[in-house]
Amino acid sequence: MKQTQHKQRRDAIMKAGFIGLGIMGKPMAKNLLKAGCELYVNDLNKDAVAELVAGGAKEGDYETIGKECDIVLMILPNGAIVQDVLFGENGLAGYLKPGTVVCDMSSVTPTESCTCAEKLAEMQIGFVDSPVSGGEPKAIDGTLAFMAGGNEADFEKPKPYFDAMGASALLIGKSGSGSVTKLTN
Repeated sequence: MKQTQHKQRRDAIMKAGFIGLGIMGKPMAKNLLKAGCELYVNDLNKDAVAELVAGGAKEGDYETIGKECDIVLMILPNGAIVQDVLFGENGLAGYLKPGTVVCDMSSVTPTESCTCAEKLAEMQIGFVDSPVSGGEPKAIDGTLAFMAGGNEADFEKPKPYFDAMGASALLIGKSGSGSVTKLTN
């Protein structure tokens, strides 16, 4: 049974964008590559991007990620950067297709998560706030815990990616709930 579940998980992972290759993001992205994900990566740190590209990822600007990927995963330093990446001048949101799901794994405030969810919903784009718990060691070994906020349909789309990067992923409640849980934790 376990082999069947593992194969189903791998089969569900297809293509994603990943923005933020810092202490947590880089090993998380590497785990997605190990799981067979076609991955488009973006970060200001071009050395981190080059390392992931050498491991099989493709470098992607916001336009490429928006056009090529139905799932976009982000883990960035703070809410202001998340807002800028999504909605700033030439931001990612301007390139996303309806039906795409953005999963923000950054540690941000619940209000910031709700703002992203509301703005993206107006564009028919799903949003899941899913900060992670476990620190760098668990990011490296792929045993992070994901605490998610959003609707169930949107949560199910990135779930196979969570499974490739972590040991558990729970939908806590509506948008902002993942951030509330992370702050409480």
